[in-house]
Amino acid sequence: MKIRNSEHEIGSDFEIRNSNLFRISIFGIRILAFLFLANPAFAMGDVPSVTTTEVMNPTLTYVRSFGTPGSGERQFSYPRDVKTGNQQGGLDQLFVADTGNNRIEKLDADGGFVSQFGGFGQGAGQFNTPDGIAVDLNYRIYVSEKDNDRVQQFDIRGNFLQSVASGELGMRALLEPAGLAVDNSGGLYIADSGNNRIVRLGYFGDFYDEIGGFGTGPGFFNHPQGVAVDRDRTFYVADTGNSRVQKFDGDGHPLFAFGRYGSGPGDLNNPGAVAVDDKFVYVADTGNDRLCLFGKDGKFLLACGARGPGDGQFNAPLGIGLGGQGRVYVADSGNHRIVELKLGY
Repeated sequence: MKIRNSEHEIGSDFEIRNSNLFRISIFGIRILAFLFLANPAFAMGDVPSVTTTEVMNPTLTYVRSFGTPGSGERQFSYPRDVKTGNQQGGLDQLFVADTGNNRIEKLDADGGFVSQFGGFGQGAGQFNTPDGIAVDLNYRIYVSEKDNDRVQQFDIRGNFLQSVASGELGMRALLEPAGLAVDNSGGLYIADSGNNRIVRLGYFGDFYDEIGGFGTGPGFFNHPQGVAVDRDRTFYVADTGNSRVQKFDGDGHPLFAFGRYGSGPGDLNNPGAVAVDDKFVYVADTGNDRLCLFGKDGKFLLACGARGPGDGQFNAPLGIGLGGQGRVYVADSGNHRIVELKLGY
């Protein structure tokens, strides 16, 4: 299925990709139907068998935390996301969605205060419950707002540039947009949680397509809160209400899901965010107060953290930011701080 704007393609098409996936697009609405018996590898939660000769034993080690409750510099109120400029473009700074204070705080890699922008309101450059952040290769900063139902774009200094994803996108406006991600070509991915879909925009903010709809089957979501894009344009969705992560190919076809509701190894409880690097998939297992690490084949590797305010503990972890030299940053929302971990393998 493809939903395109008027510059590309619009209308009805019917495509059979294989014997067990039918994709229909009727007037911009995506419908997915699966024949589970034809290929059980597509069943919810099943992970395909992958043969690899690379053996890795990753570790996540607590480094430090920074931030205290409050509204001053380097203070936070229920931060929901953290991103770095390093993963996309080499800028070693942090951008924190300081949700309760309706602002974005910019910090250096060591957690030192640099600047802030925003403030409560509905006008350009103002926020009402900022939720997700993404930074692209040109250092444009995107911020989603759950209660203003929009995404705004800023330059690296925090100057407002434009609103994106405004109006109807695939016959529906955004509703409680959450996590954001950008791909290598500057395309924007939005976890449109209230509409149970992922919306994709082009570099200039033009509508590209949408994936999902409410449900529990492959390709459907229950209030997705996070999205992450790999270099090959495969992408991962934190399917929060279904307590799983789904992986899609670059065309938006569901590949497989991993995780199920629970608290054991490989289980998830309302995951709130997902991130991906060259080797691993990171999941903020929000309901279990931990960070989980998976292989790109969906294999569970490790879990880090437990509920509490101490070193290496979390209280409702949400956003994940990946920095240079194995730095992993977590928005520890309930503890009003950012936690830094170190990846080793």
